[in-house]
Amino acid sequence: MKKLILSAGFLFLFGVVFSQTNAMETFDLQDTQHLLGTLFDSHFFDSNGDVLWKPVNFSDAVEANLSDDGYLHTSLDTVLYFTTYSIHHAVVIFATFYYAKGEISACHSCGAQLSVAVFDEASITGKWQVRQFAKHLTTLGSFGDNGNIGLLQFGENQWAMSFDMGWMGQGIYSEYVEFRNVDDLEKVFNYVVHEDNSGVWGDVNERTYSFDKTIHFLSNNETKSGWWNFDLVTRGTRAGEEDEGKSLPDNIVQHYVFDWDTNTYMRACP
Repeated sequence: MKKLILSAGFLFLFGVVFSQTNAMETFDLQDTQHLLGTLFDSHFFDSNGDVLWKPVNFSDAVEANLSDDGYLHTSLDTVLYFTTYSIHHAVVIFATFYYAKGEISACHSCGAQLSVAVFDEASITGKWQVRQFAKHLTTLGSFGDNGNIGLLQFGENQWAMSFDMGWMGQGIYSEYVEFRNVDDLEKVFNYVVHEDNSGVWGDVNERTYSFDKTIHFLSNNETKSGWWNFDLVTRGTRAGEEDEGKSLPDNIVQHYVFDWDTNTYMRACP
């Protein structure tokens, strides 16, 4: 029994040391192959430099969109930099596309599965330590494209990733954006940036509509949360009340504040 306890204790200690060693590993964000190979646990790459990997656990397998060769094909898509409290950080986005017969599938609903890693600048020049990493965080894009990815400042020390894409269905074109907190990668806000039904009617007439929405931050107003309040401004027209009705004016301003209980933006009562 004592030997068993000692062995278990040794294994636990080894596991802790091993985990700490991995967590302390530093990365050169210019070394794409090392970055991809380490984060996705593979040493196989295709001719494009994409890492070829397979799910290593149940969670990976649930979200996996394996290509017809039995592998996931993942590339480094975007590296974004930001600073909070005088500390430099980097967000690295990886895109996984479905390949059929060696080509990216470009169907209407074929976008990219996006994985995200957040890094903090290490004490060694040019090196970065991974703070968090999420495989298959979200899916974005269509026709073999992954939409637009960026960063937007929501407070003096608050940042969010933006995931923006357009979509056409039954003659209605929409642009949609989602924001995710870089601290926990959870969604904080989303809205329709633009929508119009010009594809339904062709020429502009009394039944066509078009609106745009923009965020206007109230950065001069201090908040307890550190997240700026903002106004969501809508300008344009919206669909009529009936299927064949005339379009109606749609010019409004909605006020939003950050809610601590949900860690998301909520519309404030007028």
